[in-house]
Amino acid sequence: MRKRNCRLEVCFTKDELSALTKKARKAHLSLGGFVRSAVSGAEIKEAPGADIPKLIYEVRRVGINIDQILKIAHTKGLLDVPQLRKALEDNRAVERMIVDAYTTTGS
Repeated sequence: MRKRNCRLEVCFTKDELSALTKKARKAHLSLGGFVRSAVSGAEIKEAPGADIPKLIYEVRRVGINIDQILKIAHTKGLLDVPQLRKALEDNRAVERMIVDAYTTTGS
């Protein structure tokens, strides 16, 4: 049995329907999914381009490398550890900004 079995009919002008369709398409959602997300109060973001997941992957990879260098530097006392910690924090902040900007929230 279907989870959603209650229907609602809504009338739109051509312009309104076109605007709704464009917004749903940009978010990579169906019209029903877009409306349900909007009604539930979820922030609806435009779906990321194909290159954004690659960018997130690369930023995470750089962060992992910095973390590994930081561990080695700390154990051997070779490099300026506080400066590496700052670089790692900056990298994680950039990662969070990218993820927050390009990921959808809600159901």
